[in-house]
Amino acid sequence: MEHIMKTSGAAKRSQKGHGIRHRGQINAPSTFKPPPRVTLTDTKREVWLKDLANPAISLRRLSRTIPHGIRGRTLLDQCLNKNVPAERAVWLAKCVGANEIRGLKRKGVNGAFVMGGELKWARDWTVFVEQFVDAVVAGFGENDWKNRVTYAIRLATNLYSEQLLDRDHYLDWVVSGIENSLQSRIPMWLLIAQIYWKDLLRSRKYGRRLVFALLSHLHVISNDPDRDLLVQLSSRLSALLVSLIRSNPESFINPGAWSTYKDTLHACLRSDDEQARKALHAINSRNSRLVVSSTASPPAGRSQLVKLLDAALKESSDNHLAAACWATSENKALIMRTVVEWATSFHRPGLAKVYAAARLIRQWSQFRVNPTTPILETLDNIAPNDKARKNLVYHLVTELVRTGHFSVSQYMQWTIARGGYHCAAEIDPVSGPCSSRLLVELPLHSLSERKRAERANLLRRAGNYSVAEEEQDIANAIRVVKHVVGLPLLSNDPLSGRKPMSLKRLLQRMGGSSTALRSSIGAHLRDELTGQFIMKGHPLSLTMFTAVRDIMETAEDYAMLSDILGACAKTADSDVLASVADTVHSNLQIFCALDSADELFNSLIERLRMMNEEQRLVPRPLLAALDSLAQRMAGHEVIASQLRQELVQNDRNNAIDACSPVSDIVATPSHQAENNVAEEVEKTLSSGTRLDPPTMNKLFRMIIPALERGWEKEDDTRRVLATLLARIRVFDAHHFDKLMTDWTSHIRSIPNRSSLSTLFPLLIITGCLTMPIIMSTASPPFANIQSLAPESSRGPATYLQELLQLVIMPLPQATGLIAEEAYRFHTEQKCAKFEQSKGLLNLVRNALLEYSTVRNHVDGTEFPLDNIECQESLLETLRTLVLVDSSAVSNALGIKALPAEAVGLVRKVTTKLLIPGDSGDTQISFDHILQIANELTLPFCQLKLNLDLSLPQPSAIEGQDQSSSRFEIFARAMDRAIEAGNIMWTSLLPCLSDDITQHLKTQAQTGFLDLVPSSKAPDFVDTVSRQSLRMAENLLEVVEAIISGQAPPKMAQLSLSMVEKLTDLWEIVAAGPQERPNCHAAVLQHWLPAMLRFVNLHSLSSEPPSAPLPTASATRPPIPPVHDVRARIVLVLCGLLLDLETLPPATVGSLVQQVFDIAILLVDALPEELRANCAKAILLNPGGMPNQGTSSDPRLYYLFSSPPPSPSDNLMLSHREKAATPQSAAARGMGAQYGIGPVVQERLSPFILRRWEVLSEPTPNVGENDTSLSLGLFEAIKLQ
Repeated sequence: MEHIMKTSGAAKRSQKGHGIRHRGQINAPSTFKPPPRVTLTDTKREVWLKDLANPAISLRRLSRTIPHGIRGRTLLDQCLNKNVPAERAVWLAKCVGANEIRGLKRKGVNGAFVMGGELKWARDWTVFVEQFVDAVVAGFGENDWKNRVTYAIRLATNLYSEQLLDRDHYLDWVVSGIENSLQSRIPMWLLIAQIYWKDLLRSRKYGRRLVFALLSHLHVISNDPDRDLLVQLSSRLSALLVSLIRSNPESFINPGAWSTYKDTLHACLRSDDEQARKALHAINSRNSRLVVSSTASPPAGRSQLVKLLDAALKESSDNHLAAACWATSENKALIMRTVVEWATSFHRPGLAKVYAAARLIRQWSQFRVNPTTPILETLDNIAPNDKARKNLVYHLVTELVRTGHFSVSQYMQWTIARGGYHCAAEIDPVSGPCSSRLLVELPLHSLSERKRAERANLLRRAGNYSVAEEEQDIANAIRVVKHVVGLPLLSNDPLSGRKPMSLKRLLQRMGGSSTALRSSIGAHLRDELTGQFIMKGHPLSLTMFTAVRDIMETAEDYAMLSDILGACAKTADSDVLASVADTVHSNLQIFCALDSADELFNSLIERLRMMNEEQRLVPRPLLAALDSLAQRMAGHEVIASQLRQELVQNDRNNAIDACSPVSDIVATPSHQAENNVAEEVEKTLSSGTRLDPPTMNKLFRMIIPALERGWEKEDDTRRVLATLLARIRVFDAHHFDKLMTDWTSHIRSIPNRSSLSTLFPLLIITGCLTMPIIMSTASPPFANIQSLAPESSRGPATYLQELLQLVIMPLPQATGLIAEEAYRFHTEQKCAKFEQSKGLLNLVRNALLEYSTVRNHVDGTEFPLDNIECQESLLETLRTLVLVDSSAVSNALGIKALPAEAVGLVRKVTTKLLIPGDSGDTQISFDHILQIANELTLPFCQLKLNLDLSLPQPSAIEGQDQSSSRFEIFARAMDRAIEAGNIMWTSLLPCLSDDITQHLKTQAQTGFLDLVPSSKAPDFVDTVSRQSLRMAENLLEVVEAIISGQAPPKMAQLSLSMVEKLTDLWEIVAAGPQERPNCHAAVLQHWLPAMLRFVNLHSLSSEPPSAPLPTASATRPPIPPVHDVRARIVLVLCGLLLDLETLPPATVGSLVQQVFDIAILLVDALPEELRANCAKAILLNPGGMPNQGTSSDPRLYYLFSSPPPSPSDNLMLSHREKAATPQSAAARGMGAQYGIGPVVQERLSPFILRRWEVLSEPTPNVGENDTSLSLGLFEAIKLQ
């Protein structure tokens, strides 16, 4: 009974306390409302704002009459102007914002509309704050600017910290401000950015942009000529970047931009800051690992060197060429050897390369390098029957011996060490090896008596070679040359009384002579002319000059010719000066390589000025020659423009005042019509200074028929009428060229006409026809060309071949041109290869089509392209065109665009281009092409591969896809080349045609992905074998070579198969080494790094790193599928990252960092929506509950630019529900006795804190529950 009474007392006391607590608890519903806004007059509003600025007046009092109309930018400006304390300004902003947001909710129809309206309002409010800060900062001319800026920044910072801004938009504005800032405003932007430094750097999206904006500004300042004035700014930027290197290295990972700024960043590090230097080295390594470049390529130095050398042939002399070439590699012996191989290469046409190489070697002599050794190493690589390359070596050695840069003593010692000479065959001019024949070809005039004696002793053993006879031959040749040229001989010389040998015969003999004899003739002529003849007041006549020029060009001694031209430019008359200008123009490439072109041009211009001052009249031939030369001289554009204007003015005057050419036409009945035409043209031209198009058309139609008649007769009227045409052209060149284009196209259709070489060259030389015009007529052959098949070699069916022959071959004798005009036309032919390469290539292609068609339908007739000399000229032209633009040649000669008749001919031509001396009928295998591929043959191998891969292979099995057969054969050839260690050919892959490259890439991609191991596969033995790993590496090299050599695609080439294979590797890593240790180790060491590289290669694209933030109301375009794949790969990489962290560091090495860097690279191009979805999938988000699939790793928050949850983000709302079953009286008694209440079920839901409604003084009237957070949520008790 006592026990029952005690229990009953305890229950009563508990019930009493419970009742007291409930009587004090606040149960009233929340009465919170934002302070209302009222309409006030302007005066009252001003008074209210002044009261707001006064801290002594309470906010509760002010909350009664918040005026309407203060919102947005106006609110901020009023707070600034009234100097309202920041805390009170924030209170006002909250009051206004809360009312506006509640107004949006009242208008809203559904939740999505309300949410979108709130986001838009927050975005607009943020823009107002940004504009406010911008305007205050920009007003630096206002009074009290510093205080105003301080207030604006403080207010914006308070709004940001209270989370009353759209943080993404605001941070984007801060970073954009730094990126686009002028140098004068960078310090202010840095001040603003450092307030939000941590938030910016904990996000990949903003951290990368911030870092590279700072780097960009520092780079610009470092390259500014006035950088000493900006030293304080650069020091500040350097200090910030150095600190970021240590604290945020991941923000520097951006391989696309890193190469631009790494040197600038390295330069700003202190030499004693070892920690920063190590951090920079690590960042550089991480970026280098992500750069897409072919790992299979040979050392870049050699390829880069060949590119520089080839570019030097296309352009004028570059003063920085020697330094640029020398810096391509640390292996200086490799540089020297490459230059020698390039200078003596069959695949580089012309002699300019020899002089360019000799000049480079002379310039490098200051570094005390020995060029003799690489030259000697090259000698044995030249076949005895390779006449072209042997002559190039002799030429190069001659130039170097003349200046003392080739050691003849070392060469003779080298020869003796190899056993010396034993028979005459070793020095045979045709079949003798280059290494032994070189001793005969040395320039004797540059050797000392001692070296001549040593040379004679060595040669005596080679079939009793007589040095005395050799010297006598050279002396006789020099006497004959002097006699032919017209230089004085000794009085007792027997040749004095004889008739000189003809120049043509002399040149023929010189062409077959040794380099030693030709170099001796060149040196003697140079000494004779410059030292004794010209300088003593005996200027050369035009006849003597042209003879000397022909001899020197035949001897190919342009170094000596350059000295002769320099002497002539100072003393010769106007006719010789014009010929000097023509000579420089014709051989401009060589004189640029000799570095004498500018000096010669300047000398000629100086003589022109002197003549102008002395005679007040410059002969037109000299003016025209200098004008043509000036148009090709780089760096002399101003002079070229002046010369062109002067020539046009001269021609205009001459066109009116010139003497009539009618007298040049012989007055015979057969020429009466031509005479009438000339008189009529003269009468029209003398009537005024203008010529309108109708009149020009009339004159043109009068002259052209007469010109065609003269062309058919091949008489002198051609020149007279061509001169008339040239005079007409002066009045309106544009209209005249249209008329000439139409007429030239008409000539193509004329049957049984005369040769093109008897008319076109004359028209070109007189200036009324240009190379581009005749190239424009080279359209594809007529469709009915088979019916036009000729009985003769001239007509519509052979026009293109004739035109090609005219453009690339030396002119025949009977063309109506004098020697100087023929020389000038030859110069036009040379220029066309470089300046009209596109038109010339089109002509070559269509001429080959024409030839193959008519050759297949007509037998017994010889066509222009049957000529052996024409074929050789065509090959030489194609070599030049391949070097100018190999891709264009490959496309023009593409098999798919050619008819079947032309395929065999094109294959023959490309074979001859690749292999010197080949007949063209050799079947070259893919293995052979890959074997001979190197830096020098690369463009020619590319051309050959493109053509052969477009052809069906003869070994294709009947019924099998021939295209697949070709590629399979080539794939096997690639495998064999890789196994043999030959990797140079990989540079060919990106240069092949698009369809071939795509096919090879697809095959390599499929093969690689098939080799990647999978946990689903029953057996891993094959996937971990050394053979499979090697094959995967080879396939990856092929893919990398193709991708790295092409322009980035518009979109990344990622695919779902990559996601699957990466997931398979992730599963193997996650399973651990327990089940299959060998496979697990192989994946970590080989397969995963290879797969990461594979993904990296295919992530390359030209799209921007990330899209700008869309507005809330913006209509978003559909997300491309590749971005969905990108997001999947990023999520797999995140899983890999977390699982690799659980393995021992010694096992994974740098794999964790590699995975993270690839994820960084991929996420940069991820659209904002997908980035947010990925963050939701893997990160512990605000209001979410931890589980196995989520992570709170800081690196992942950085990766997805997602802010980590703050304490306020984790607030949860508890919903308590009592048990549905009522308790008995006994149970209630037991609960009261032991303090056990009824069972309560608790359910949690995220609680969203309304930031805008967190007000300290919300309403003017104090209520029981008037706070923005309802007091009932906390079971608050009201104090009595």
